[in-house]
Amino acid sequence: MLNLDAAGVKTDKRGFIEVNERLESSAPGIFALGDVKGGPAFTHISYDDYRIIRTNVIDRGNASTEGRLVPYTVFIDPQLGRIGMTEMEARTQKRNYRVARMPMSSVARALEVDEARGFMKALVDAGSGQILGAAVLGIEGGEIMAMLQLAMMGRLPFPVLREAIFAHPTLAESLNNLFTHFEA
Repeated sequence: MLNLDAAGVKTDKRGFIEVNERLESSAPGIFALGDVKGGPAFTHISYDDYRIIRTNVIDRGNASTEGRLVPYTVFIDPQLGRIGMTEMEARTQKRNYRVARMPMSSVARALEVDEARGFMKALVDAGSGQILGAAVLGIEGGEIMAMLQLAMMGRLPFPVLREAIFAHPTLAESLNNLFTHFEA
């Protein structure tokens, strides 16, 4: 067992190492990444933690977890991909938002391969048009979610995706239609 107290490394009540947004622990020169620091226990988060520490320690940069989007995919049938804010979080934060929702039965590629179960949902800031979050339950939900994540990272407002030309018939093309299905 590690004696973290002896090294001056503070842990929370559950035993996770406490870190700041640069993943620095309470002890100078000691960093924590991955599952030992708590938070989302995803391999891709551990990889990003490594990127932050490498950037700050080896490259002498200034990377942090601030503003980091945390995607996840649940490999069920059909797949569930999630990114960003949920509708409950938007309500709690009193955000002014719109919801775009569309059944996978409206996705041409899903119909072609007889996988029309599920739906797509995106939250959009009502003022700026920025995508706040998304959930895709359907064929390759994680892959479609990743496209929405890229749009969020690039701060693309939803009309860019709605008006884009995507190859037909692809799942990407569903983004044209999703953003024409806003709830009243």
